[in-house]
Amino acid sequence: WRSAPPWHERLLLPTMSAQRMMQRRCRALPLLLAIAAVAAMLPGLDFMVGGQTPARVRGENMAMRAAAKPKKKKQKMSLADALERQKKEKEEEKTKKEEAKLSTEETFWEGPPSSTEMLFPFLSCFVVIGVIPFIAAVNRQFRCKYKITDRRVSVTGGLDGKDVTEFSYQEIYEMKYGLRFLGYCADMRINLRDGAKVELFGLLNFEENYNYILSKIDKDARKRSDGPPQLRY
Repeated sequence: WRSAPPWHERLLLPTMSAQRMMQRRCRALPLLLAIAAVAAMLPGLDFMVGGQTPARVRGENMAMRAAAKPKKKKQKMSLADALERQKKEKEEEKTKKEEAKLSTEETFWEGPPSSTEMLFPFLSCFVVIGVIPFIAAVNRQFRCKYKITDRRVSVTGGLDGKDVTEFSYQEIYEMKYGLRFLGYCADMRINLRDGAKVELFGLLNFEENYNYILSKIDKDARKRSDGPPQLRY
């Protein structure tokens, strides 16, 4: 059997094993450094050999696509061409206006206000002061007239029936109304774009007339106006 080493050698054994491990680590360190250097050089070697990284390939593809797209050439218009174009546009507008003048104007509805607006003034005749409103209501019945055509709205009124107010559908900003006698007639107020207000009291055949006017005005004015009676009530 093998005899145990003396005590002073036993004290030196841990120190010797630690020294050996340090020597092994020192030998392995250069190898690790060499492997890391080779790994770092791989992208450079790939570039030198002719390989391409994905980012470079993507950039080249984008450059090729941009080069393949045809460039839009800006057309430069001379002063003479611009004047000629403007002249043609004016001629087209002029022809449209002439065609509108030559075409006959069709009347959709024409008539006086509703006679129901004389009811309350007539009842007030039992009071002396109520005679004046009744006379004014009767005068409106004979002097006032509403006319709705495919081009404009016309209101004739005044004490002598000679005051005429006309406006096209493009001038209408919004329309508001209130029904009377369960929809038999209505009072309508039309606000124009210049700030003027036109009131049509006791307009008969209101539902059809309002829907017709509503179809003639532009979309923005239609949104600002009250909805049709059949949908609102």
